[in-house]
Amino acid sequence: MFGLSLLFAFVAALAYAWLVPPAESAAQAALQGLAAGAGLAGMALGINYQFADRSWRLWLIDAGYHSVQFLLYGLILWLWRA
Repeated sequence: MFGLSLLFAFVAALAYAWLVPPAESAAQAALQGLAAGAGLAGMALGINYQFADRSWRLWLIDAGYHSVQFLLYGLILWLWRA
């Protein structure tokens, strides 16, 4: 389970690195990651959770996790590219 989760996270990070242009600052990198996590991953989860009749509280937890995940992707890539 953890190995497959790591693989999925790596593929998500590669897709993020390919789609998002390099940031000029750490703040911009964090905002780009937050926008990707909250705006794309979080909203996609929201659609699925609505139709699956899952709680908003669970959505906040899961969407928050992915928002932080992509925020970290942005910062890590900014450090790597600097």
